[in-house]
Amino acid sequence: MTTYEITSRHLASQPTAVVRGEMPVAELGEWLADSYRGVQEHLDRIGMHPSGPPFARYTFLGEDVAVEAGFPVASEIAGNGRVEPSALPGGPAAVTTHLGRYEDLEAAYEAVHDWLDTQGYTPAGPHWEVYFTDPNAEPDSAHWRTDVVAPYSAP
Repeated sequence: MTTYEITSRHLASQPTAVVRGEMPVAELGEWLADSYRGVQEHLDRIGMHPSGPPFARYTFLGEDVAVEAGFPVASEIAGNGRVEPSALPGGPAAVTTHLGRYEDLEAAYEAVHDWLDTQGYTPAGPHWEVYFTDPNAEPDSAHWRTDVVAPYSAP
């Protein structure tokens, strides 16, 4: 069993370029790949580069998920109807790193939620995942790095 180290960080608000959607969880993988491609193409057209790795922010709705996926950027972008400006929130967040398959991320989430409970903190808004490894460039999932970020409020 993997042991997760949870750190508390105070994050600055981060402008982002995103695509939003709502779908069954089973459709997420293909949708994410298409969304990242669309955001990257839009950023290329407007002459802007991502300022960090791709992320996806999730709100689970029973069998479906509402998701906002894209890249952090240096400043707010103009949208194009599909790609829109957004921001990752600032404030305190619990963060852990998961190494391995995306299908095994549940253990990282459990560790973060256990830590929040132990500290007496309350989740504050949707969590997000930051994807540091491109599975197309690194096919061995044992080397995939994903950070799980959960904003919280203290009592």
